[in-house]
Amino acid sequence: MKIAITGLTGFLGHYVAKKLFERDVHIQALIRDSSNILHLQDYQKKITFHKGDLTDKETLKKFVQDADVVVHMAYERQGATFHEAANRDIKRFVEANLLGSIELLDASKQAGIKQFIFISSCAVYGRIFPNIKLDELHPLLPDSNYGAYKASVEAFCHAYYLSKTFDTTIFRPVGIYGINPHLAHSAWYNIVKDIKHGGNVEVSEGGKVVYVEEVVHAIDLAIGNIEAAGKIYNLVDFYVDNMSIARMAKEICASQSNISGTPRQPVNTIDNTQSRALGVRYAGMEGLKRYVQELITRV
Repeated sequence: MKIAITGLTGFLGHYVAKKLFERDVHIQALIRDSSNILHLQDYQKKITFHKGDLTDKETLKKFVQDADVVVHMAYERQGATFHEAANRDIKRFVEANLLGSIELLDASKQAGIKQFIFISSCAVYGRIFPNIKLDELHPLLPDSNYGAYKASVEAFCHAYYLSKTFDTTIFRPVGIYGINPHLAHSAWYNIVKDIKHGGNVEVSEGGKVVYVEEVVHAIDLAIGNIEAAGKIYNLVDFYVDNMSIARMAKEICASQSNISGTPRQPVNTIDNTQSRALGVRYAGMEGLKRYVQELITRV
């Protein structure tokens, strides 16, 4: 099986490469000229790199040629956060990401691929209706450019699936945590580092999280799975506030740090029944604790 993947050089992509390396597949990766591929060197014998971007039609044709499955994870943000990138230059943002994604869908159609997997985001929900269950059928009213982009690509995926062009599967993860190949970009890195070294920290906020390997497991379960055709899956484990992360880190390393701040409580709960039915098993608080322990040993 040949799998064409965008975004392989990113955080999630690194774990996808690691997982698929165990399977009898060959990966075709679309990368930019500036992409760092050093963290993929252990998996390179199963990867063919194609340099270019989503706006380059000729490169896209070569990228998806002979592929059975396309996994679309790429998001051009030029070092900014997900939401900052969507607000800086809306024209460039739309051309690079939305129009680029549509070009990829079209190239996939022309190449006759069998399945298109899109990594969307729970940012597509935006406005939450308190009287409607927050599952995959909840209305989409994005409250950000980033969420609007993801929802737009989802709509095109549905169009290709319902017109019987190819099967599509959509995943909507929340905040993904895990050890990043670029360690300082790992979730809660600064909090854990300061506490390990005895610094005082002030924390606020929080969010819904999912472990990176659970997202990768979901993608792996969907590849070539006819039961995932036309489906959307929320990928979410639970809500955690940053105060809890700080206290966990302090307890693990017996730090003398003083922690201040006010825990933030969740406003809503996202339903993950569909992803559990797919076979995703969430690590819960124990998995989070293992991650914090590992991060402490590395910082």
